[in-house]
Amino acid sequence: MRKVKKIFIWVVTFVMAFSLILWLFLFNLEHVAFNLDFYKNEYLKNDVPSVTKMEIGELLKVTEKMHEYLKGKADDMDVLANIGGDLVRVFNDKELAHMKDVKNLFKLGFWLKDISIAVFLAFFALLVWQTSFVKTLSLLQKGVGFSLLALLILGVLIVLDFENWFTLFHLAFFNNDLWLLDAEKDRLIQMFPLNFFEDAVYLIFKNTLIEILAITGGVFAISKLLREPS
Repeated sequence: MRKVKKIFIWVVTFVMAFSLILWLFLFNLEHVAFNLDFYKNEYLKNDVPSVTKMEIGELLKVTEKMHEYLKGKADDMDVLANIGGDLVRVFNDKELAHMKDVKNLFKLGFWLKDISIAVFLAFFALLVWQTSFVKTLSLLQKGVGFSLLALLILGVLIVLDFENWFTLFHLAFFNNDLWLLDAEKDRLIQMFPLNFFEDAVYLIFKNTLIEILAITGGVFAISKLLREPS
């Protein structure tokens, strides 16, 4: 019975830690995905105005429309923009169909973010009830430490072969080939080349790692202050 309880405690610990890491990752993903300054910097860095024949102001207007769509505040992102002096439709039907899939993926992400923080809080409370507050902090440290190692390994693997991981991601999460766009004519891929996503993923991982380290340090400090006498 004691062994079963110990296994139960460790399972709950790792689910709790994973839920926290997942929430942090999705929180940072959402922050980057809707950060207009990040888009502006990436557009300039990747020479997107020259490639798309759209001024930076027009690109940002289109981006804001895209953000509204992905957040569910707009029914579509079929938008007109000044391109080379003419008011034209920015995205074609294939691009818009792909963005509908992307929107559904964002909906899943929003849902998972809410679920993950709820699971973390519930399992944290469960461990406090089963052990103690100080013991739970100690378990959280260990669980987060293990999750941090796994995240670091994943991050290194992605950095070493980003293009392949990017392809695998699309094959895993999209059940069609709408994401296979033509850089010569499709503005969606012209606005968001591979370098854009590489920088975004790097920033998400970096922020998540910094936050995990900060949480681990904070938990360690609180544990030391509240450590129960032996």
